[in-house]
Amino acid sequence: MDSLFHRRPETALTSDYRLALIFLVAGLTSVFVGGFAVYRLVTGSYLVAFLNLAAVLTAVGAALFARRTGQVERAGIAVSIMLTVVAVVSTASLGLNGALWVYSVSIFVFYLAPATVGLILVAGMLVSVTIVCVTGTVMVFPEMVNLFGFLASATTTAVFSWFFAHRSAQQRIQLMLWATRDPLTGLENRRALDPELEIAVARCFRHDLICGLVIMDLDNFKEINDTRGHAAGDRVLQSVAQIIDRTTRREDRSFRYGGDEFVVVLPDIHPEGLSAVCAKLVDTIAQKGGSGEVEVRVSAGAAILQAGESPESWNRRADQALYRAKHLGGNRFVLDDGSVPSAVTGS
Repeated sequence: MDSLFHRRPETALTSDYRLALIFLVAGLTSVFVGGFAVYRLVTGSYLVAFLNLAAVLTAVGAALFARRTGQVERAGIAVSIMLTVVAVVSTASLGLNGALWVYSVSIFVFYLAPATVGLILVAGMLVSVTIVCVTGTVMVFPEMVNLFGFLASATTTAVFSWFFAHRSAQQRIQLMLWATRDPLTGLENRRALDPELEIAVARCFRHDLICGLVIMDLDNFKEINDTRGHAAGDRVLQSVAQIIDRTTRREDRSFRYGGDEFVVVLPDIHPEGLSAVCAKLVDTIAQKGGSGEVEVRVSAGAAILQAGESPESWNRRADQALYRAKHLGGNRFVLDDGSVPSAVTGS
């Protein structure tokens, strides 16, 4: 199996839209609100200047926090709270010029924070701005009809922002499923495997777990396609995927890597358990993989994650174990537990 790690690398900013949006807000806040902070300092409005500076520091700090820790949702909520507070305080201190920020804040919040949190923050912002307009010392709108018009337009902006943000989130989830799920077998695909290996390695080292990786390849799949047709080959792949799903545990992750190759990541499993799973997979696929229509043979290579080992090395050892199983005649598995790889023939 070719290496899993030769794909063009993605950065966090290109792969996570919410993180990119947090950095965008931090940049815009630094430029515009930071500029206003300087202006307020020059003109002697020290309280407003302090609030502007606090907004800049909050936005930049949240962006750096999200980038370092990966806790993007928490950072997005922090930025959203900051934006709504700034909008209310700006309205109270600057009047209409501050109230105009409500529109852009309503849009940003629904893309930065979860839908429920966004609704609460925007509703609270609109109520607070209304109270400021009615009871504040700074005249924001000369007449109540102007306030009603502002609230109507701001509420409309908020509702449409929520709708589009909600639909965009649903579509992103659907696109992610399409991008990471194999439509034929229902298993996750090669794109989903790369990050899963990284997560599995980190989790195993963090919790001191023994973890296994299995790579399987059908020995006679080309023969099945050539003699029985691609429809029969597809049925075999679906049958093998179902066997893998029934044989592995709920916490295990199964993937169709491509063609007739399958991968299983098994956290918290000892070598004896991994050997038993491999033996059952090889035997069950040989007995039932063809559904009585064709004979199916499978080879498997398994590797136990070693201390300090990288995902690339782990994958490479499982891959080498698979090739050893094939070299020995196929229809068997080879387990590399860090000592001498051992081969077992399927029944």
